Amino acid sequence: MAVIKRVSLVDQVYEKIRRRIIDLEAPFGSKLNVSKLQEEYGVSSTPVREALNRLLNEGLIAFENNVGASVVDITERDVIEIQELEAAYEMAAVRYAMHKGDRERMAEEILKFIEDYRLSDNLRDSCTCIRRIKDVFYRNAKNQRLASKSTSLSGVDDILHTLFTMQTPGKDHKYHSGITYFEKIHEAVLENDFAKVCDALDEHRAWSRIHILRNLEYVKGQMKEE
Repeated sequence: MAVIKRVSLVDQVYEKIRRRIIDLEAPFGSKLNVSKLQEEYGVSSTPVREALNRLLNEGLIAFENNVGASVVDITERDVIEIQELEAAYEMAAVRYAMHKGDRERMAEEILKFIEDYRLSDNLRDSCTCIRRIKDVFYRNAKNQRLASKSTSLSGVDDILHTLFTMQTPGKDHKYHSGITYFEKIHEAVLENDFAKVCDALDEHRAWSRIHILRNLEYVKGQMKEE
């Protein structure tokens, strides 16, 4: 018998606002007015405020006294710092996974996701495959605190993924070229080479940063024109 999960009003409001921020429909730094959100979603202030608190904890909004809530602004420095923090978590996950996990099984999982990546026909699907490859290390690290720390970056990480997948004028659409980094990771896991895995992850981060920053500049330019 299938179990139907009930979604609370707070969850619904949270998901709607979160999706708006992640998809960049709410511009960076734009105000989030509680009264307007109440009216838009037809709810009281309580679920709106609770949803905003969740988004604040996730790093997707900022709050100032006497000003209120606003969508987080993302700068070039933010992109670099977010990726640096991701690198630290991933390095820990890889280290523990290589020590505690079944390397052959991990390699099999990674290879499957590489094949899915190769068959993907859009950037969003390829990014999903990338996340699943990285999740192999988090799951096999067998450290709940590490996993929970990494999820605290999920909100801003989703924004970076949106920026990466944006189809902007002049963008190179050959996203499958990123697969080479994960083929290196697969080889490194089989070889039990921790440093090689981390190097490949760093190389992929540097490659993706070029696209993210270019698209961020484009988005900021569009905001100025509006």
